[in-house]
Amino acid sequence: MFYRAAYRFPTTLYRTRRSPSARNLHQVTADFQNYDSKGNLVTENVPVIAGDPGETYLLVYPEVGSAFRAAAKKAHISAPVADVIPTCKLMFFHESQHFGFESPSYPRLYAPTHIARRTESSISPATLFLDGKMHEFVLDGTADAQFAYHASASAQNLKHVLEQLKNV
Repeated sequence: MFYRAAYRFPTTLYRTRRSPSARNLHQVTADFQNYDSKGNLVTENVPVIAGDPGETYLLVYPEVGSAFRAAAKKAHISAPVADVIPTCKLMFFHESQHFGFESPSYPRLYAPTHIARRTESSISPATLFLDGKMHEFVLDGTADAQFAYHASASAQNLKHVLEQLKNV
């Protein structure tokens, strides 16, 4: 099993409860369902990075995120044009523990660890962040979603500085 920690900054300066300062990263496999080039539904095990129980994110390699992006373009589902951070709006289905668009649609990524409900609803809004070395699935309105947003925004803000450093 793969184990690492990524440190996160507190979202506010003043908190009544203590926020975790690190994310534990566990490498596991998940079922990814999508159609192949012949139109057959295929299930494959893909490596993902999951957090501790109670955390609401999964990290995947860009190939999985790109499949969701392609399906979103095909179904005319996309991020707002003004948004600089490339994202894809999804849903998380708690009964089957999978990320997807609508219940009977594909692709789907099944969570290898239990992602808890935040409300009584059986479906939660989710976002797929499509930048960086790993793409990130998160439930909207969570600390993990804030972390993913700020990490993506930081990468976008620093992109020009990193390009300048390459030329030094």
